[in-house]
Amino acid sequence: MADVPDIETLTLALSAGYQHLTWANGGTSASVGAFASDQDIEDAIRNATRLPAVSIIPDQLKEKTMSVTGADYAGGSLSTRLRAIRQKVENTSTKMDAALTKMEQAADAHDQLATTVEGEADALMREVGQFSNGGE
Repeated sequence: MADVPDIETLTLALSAGYQHLTWANGGTSASVGAFASDQDIEDAIRNATRLPAVSIIPDQLKEKTMSVTGADYAGGSLSTRLRAIRQKVENTSTKMDAALTKMEQAADAHDQLATTVEGEADALMREVGQFSNGGE
């Protein structure tokens, strides 16, 4: 509302359920309800100063055209890069699956080795037990 003369001196006072607006050093005033919208307040100010209403939002937005040099290249380049990244993810997923399978095999081999060592330890304990009197 920069087109309203002396609007920078606008003051607001609440009284008896109304908002009392004054500006131009008290030379111009308007009143609106306590719960008036911003648009209602602007309309009251413009009516008091006899200015035409101005829409807060323009009726039609101006279309701005965008011109980018090499936009076709950029779009094609992005598309190519995205395809390459997707392929890399797919290749890495395949490699990860193979690595996890190998890890499972290693864990199974480790488990089998532990079972074998445990069996050998039991056998050794039995052999040693033959030559002892049970700890007495």
